Amino acid sequence: MGIRLDWEIEAEREHLKNTGEDPESVRARRRVQLRFLFFVGFVLLVFGGIIGALALRLRHVDWEVEQLLRDTVDAEVATLRIGDRNAFLSFQRSATDEWTRRQESLFERYQALKVEADVNMTGQILDVAVDGMRARVLLQEIIDGVPYGRVWFYWRYEDGWRHVPPDYTFWGEPRTLENGSVTVRYRTFDEEFATTVATRLSEWVQTACEALTCADLPVITVEVVPDEVIQTGWVENDPSRLMLPSPYTRDARLDMLFDPATQLTLAGLLAERLLAQASGGMEPVPTADAAFIRESVRSWLVGKFIGIETNTYLLDSIETNHGSAAVGRLLQALQPDSSIAVLNGITGSLDQANLDWRDYLTWRLRQENERISARDEAGFLALYDVSDESVRALAIQRFNSVPGERSVVSVLQQPGTLRTLVQIAETGETEEVVFRLVDGVWKRAS
Repeated sequence: MGIRLDWEIEAEREHLKNTGEDPESVRARRRVQLRFLFFVGFVLLVFGGIIGALALRLRHVDWEVEQLLRDTVDAEVATLRIGDRNAFLSFQRSATDEWTRRQESLFERYQALKVEADVNMTGQILDVAVDGMRARVLLQEIIDGVPYGRVWFYWRYEDGWRHVPPDYTFWGEPRTLENGSVTVRYRTFDEEFATTVATRLSEWVQTACEALTCADLPVITVEVVPDEVIQTGWVENDPSRLMLPSPYTRDARLDMLFDPATQLTLAGLLAERLLAQASGGMEPVPTADAAFIRESVRSWLVGKFIGIETNTYLLDSIETNHGSAAVGRLLQALQPDSSIAVLNGITGSLDQANLDWRDYLTWRLRQENERISARDEAGFLALYDVSDESVRALAIQRFNSVPGERSVVSVLQQPGTLRTLVQIAETGETEEVVFRLVDGVWKRAS
């Protein structure tokens, strides 16, 4: 074995380093890769441009279709504004004549309304949705300074957009909103309305439960339905599900979608249902004081819900003096034939209680008329303090007359006696009527 010098070893190492890939080959391969990447990028850019151009074209086509719809709506509203019946009907299209007759009636209502009220048919489109050949438009009109929204539906025929009967399948996707003990089901077009309903009903339930017993109260489900035929009400055989038509199925108040009339209806239905829940479904005898008390609780709840005066003077005074929970205790104590004496357990002696008896005594006077109409002499005399023979004779004489409607406008309470000022509806005149506390019940004594 020979001796290897250092320079020979270094030369061998240099030879081993040079046995790798040729640098020129590396550069050539990189040039090929770059060319490929540039080609792919160019192709993608071309396709992107084509797709973008198509998207812009489609968007422009959609804009043209929508603009044609807007122009059609403007023209149709103009025919109502100027009162051109034939031109208005030319925009209508349906497979039957029923739609044309319906729109003829609508045209006539608008013309009559323009005479009776300040009508501003702005023609402003607040919302438009196009889905293929069909469209939905929300229009604004102002009547006596109040903005209303009206929904019209259209179909695109060969000769353009035409006003067609309502298509309530075109109302958006189904949604569910939960708020405390209230669930609202609706479609997206009704989202604002549904949100308001859920909030208000949840507040109403909370208000009622501060006074009444709400144990085991089921979740109340409200279904907002785009259907102009249905009426607001509970579903038969389902006491916790309420059907509520969308406000847009009629002229909707845009400044108050949950309008006062709908609030009043819904408040009454909810109050009745909560009252039935709290009282265990108790039904009072129609001629007993229990009937007055139950109806007063319902009206009192409605007033609390929507902030209106319902003339429930007796319950208002009970709440003022004893708190709202006293109303719930009264309802729990109520039996089908209870007299007003049931209040003794809530407020103490009626002779000492500081209560407003106006609505109760008005109801007692109304009971007189009803029992006269039913020829129920025994029931009529039960309203009087017949232990006094002069009062009994007066009652019999009055039973054979035809008294008018009377309402109590003021009450002066004295020991064992209520002296009232009563107004006669027919004449507006007033008279004094005295009630006396007999066996825990206020009975007429004059």
